[in-house]
Amino acid sequence: MLTNTDIDWQGDCQFKVTTTGGFTVAVDAENTQAPCPTELLLSALGSCSATDVALYFQDKGVNLESLNNQVTYTLTDSEPRLYESANLHFTVKGYGITASDVELAARKAITQYCHVCLMLQPAIRITYSVEVIDGDRETAS
Repeated sequence: MLTNTDIDWQGDCQFKVTTTGGFTVAVDAENTQAPCPTELLLSALGSCSATDVALYFQDKGVNLESLNNQVTYTLTDSEPRLYESANLHFTVKGYGITASDVELAARKAITQYCHVCLMLQPAIRITYSVEVIDGDRETAS
């Protein structure tokens, strides 16, 4: 199946991206008027993997109160500065959720389900860490 995404130059290093679904996103390679392409790549990595973590809990019948995925990364030392590694730090809040539950969901997302993770590995080393907030308690791993 052939689909398309249109990228229209807006001047300078700015583009308007129109997705197959008809959504538009502004992109600015100089990162002054909109996110640069590599920031969007990290955003895709973080949101795709977070989606799979959320779906894991939804499939288990667990109601999440909140889910956050903070992506930290390292760049190569030489030009062009490429992503060398990324860590996905999942913070999940919900009743009765354990760190091992989140670790399993994160591991499955990164190694089996997240299309962006699967496309980027092994070019980028992707790791994860988790934090669980259950009422007044916080646990990290």
